[in-house]
Amino acid sequence: MSDRLASDRLALRRELRRELWRRGEVVSLLCRGDAEQEGWVRRVQTTNEPNVWLVGRQRGKSFAALALACETCVRGAGSIVRYAMLTGKSARAAIVPTLALILADCPDELRPKVSEEHGVVQWRNGSTITWAGTDNEQFDRLRGPRAHLVILDESAFYADLERVEAALLPQLTTTNGKVLYLSTPPETPAHPFLQRYQAARANGVGVHATIHSNPRLGPAGVQAVVHREASRLGYTDEEVQRSTYWRREYLAEVVAEESRAALPSWDEAAQRECVLETPRPPHFDAYVSFDWGWQPDPSFGIWGWHDVASSRIVVEEECEWRAKTLSEIAADAKAIELRLYGADRFDGTLLGAKDFLERTVPDVWLSKCISDKAPRQPYLRVGDNDVQLLAEMSGPHGYAIMPTDKADKHLQVDNLNMLIRQRRLIVHPRCKRLLAQMSGTLWNKARTEWERTSLDHGEGVDCLVYLGRNVRWHRDCRPVPPRDVFVGAQVQSTALTGLSALASGLTGRRF
Repeated sequence: MSDRLASDRLALRRELRRELWRRGEVVSLLCRGDAEQEGWVRRVQTTNEPNVWLVGRQRGKSFAALALACETCVRGAGSIVRYAMLTGKSARAAIVPTLALILADCPDELRPKVSEEHGVVQWRNGSTITWAGTDNEQFDRLRGPRAHLVILDESAFYADLERVEAALLPQLTTTNGKVLYLSTPPETPAHPFLQRYQAARANGVGVHATIHSNPRLGPAGVQAVVHREASRLGYTDEEVQRSTYWRREYLAEVVAEESRAALPSWDEAAQRECVLETPRPPHFDAYVSFDWGWQPDPSFGIWGWHDVASSRIVVEEECEWRAKTLSEIAADAKAIELRLYGADRFDGTLLGAKDFLERTVPDVWLSKCISDKAPRQPYLRVGDNDVQLLAEMSGPHGYAIMPTDKADKHLQVDNLNMLIRQRRLIVHPRCKRLLAQMSGTLWNKARTEWERTSLDHGEGVDCLVYLGRNVRWHRDCRPVPPRDVFVGAQVQSTALTGLSALASGLTGRRF
């Protein structure tokens, strides 16, 4: 009898779930018991602003997004949903099993046809969900004349978020449709996803959630995940919870990945102590450093000075150029030096060129840069070693830049990190793009070059590397004080008297 009663109750619950599907209450059904998760979805449905979910793993963000997609299709005949993920493989691996779970109680008269091969969910009322990856231009599959909902899953890891947006978001114009971004935090704070998140937060439609708010796990479930990750990574439970991996992936904290950060020493403490407005001393050597970018990357320049008394480098100015000619770059750079140093002569000579050439194979155009009558500041300019480009800057534009050695980049980056740890690198607060790159630049996975972002390719960090390896750390630019003959003689006399007394005291002693 009890088995019969249990079976009847199960059948009743199943029928109730089917009825909720027929009424279009899909989200209420699927997110029951998780008011926070249901609230995310309802906010998307009731606002026109782009919603952004910055949510850790094991919190159900993709499940909630697919529940939203299904409810959109059931409620509105002919609705079109575009669902993008990082790769086609990850899209299929995540969406297909999640859809199977979501559609478990969908009644036959509503059940859609799912084509794994084509990445399409075709509903009986004419609505569709189409999914694709964003790698290798796969997002072109999601193009179309219109859409009612665009979901950008894993969007903090798209190689070019702006291109995906340009391809998909215009489809929402005629339908007054909605866009949802969702992801764990990116490995670098420089990713444009975070700009979307900050804008959403300002508009009241940004969501932040961690694994700890998942009611289906509870404390015991979270601890099980901690232990599983610790065993996989070879950490203790305490170590994994302190790692940037756990903080980023499960607590949704915006932190750079330690193992790939270009400047791991540039932490919060360093930023508090090293981002300063620092007055120049009476005597200093000014240095300029350039890195040339080729489309779509920008070119970058920084201006700083070496203080021999404190053995520090202070960066006081920056400039970033996109799609500019050499003539325009040279004009901007000269204007900066006129403002910083009062330089009003640019004849292609540098005071530090002779010192530089002592350790560099000379070229024909480099010898023209040597002059004892060169302008006092800047002492030296260095840059990426494109010799033809540097020769043109030195000749027609009268702006000499020495080509830097680029060997052993990883060692030079280590030296730059050492300068930061020793607090011997100071950056002016107005150098905002440089500061952003110092926080956000990552090595690629092979650690051969910087990871390219939609904004840059770490050009500012390269400028710092060139600067650090070319500064004449032991050169003292301070003038030698004039010798005072009287004082010198007095010191000499005192020293002789002392030696005489010492000799007298030692007379007759045995050793």
